[in-house]
Amino acid sequence: MNLMTFSTFLFIACQGLIFTSKFLTVHNKIPLRGYTLTVIMFFVVNVVNNQALNFHVPVPLHIIFRSGSLLANLLLSVVLLKKNYTLKKYLSVLAITMGIVICTLATSDLEKESGLSFEEAAKHYREWSIGIAMLIFALLASAYLAICQQRMYENYGKHPEEAMFVTHAVSLPFFAFMGVDIVAAVRKFNASPPLELAGATIPVPSLWMDLLLSCILQYYCIRFVYRLNAEVEALTVTLVVTLRKFLSLVVSIWWFQNPFTCQF
Repeated sequence: MNLMTFSTFLFIACQGLIFTSKFLTVHNKIPLRGYTLTVIMFFVVNVVNNQALNFHVPVPLHIIFRSGSLLANLLLSVVLLKKNYTLKKYLSVLAITMGIVICTLATSDLEKESGLSFEEAAKHYREWSIGIAMLIFALLASAYLAICQQRMYENYGKHPEEAMFVTHAVSLPFFAFMGVDIVAAVRKFNASPPLELAGATIPVPSLWMDLLLSCILQYYCIRFVYRLNAEVEALTVTLVVTLRKFLSLVVSIWWFQNPFTCQF
């Protein structure tokens, strides 16, 4: 996952370098100091979310749990931004949060009934609990990130294309801390079977093509989120992203056959 995250950041940074900053010839509308907190929170949220998958957190639960940022965003908006919301919004967000709690508890039961020995199951469950704790932290950080972006636009004006470029480009050096893991992933990608397209074998490792397609799709997704964040309040952005995650959940269960149960 670190390689995928790094590749996405690099892809967006290169795109911004060429088309947004014109190879750094266009002056920033927002000073770099205005990006400091946003960059830190953005990097932390992405890395922690990815690392949680290494602690036996199923992909469907990972997607569902990240959707819980609605409640965190609502509460932080009330506390930090002094926002007022209708009772209908509170009840809607609460209903979504309750669904997330139920899914988390259901997955907890699946972890306990995984057929492992007592010692292995205990270790497995502890690691799963660490993964859940990481997701909780990332959830709160993600909600705060949305507020940071909203404040940045209020202070310096709305420049989503520039913000997307700077946020990703400035974050790249931090991936040096995950260099060993990224290099190991590169070796695995290089060892993947060659790409087969329309019955023809292309001498390119197939995983690299998958990664390229992922970067392109991530670019458009992130681009639209940045544009949306410049137009509406943080809670609305979080709601739209939550709907996108619901679609991701459906794809995860249906296309990739990831385990999911309706039994509690």
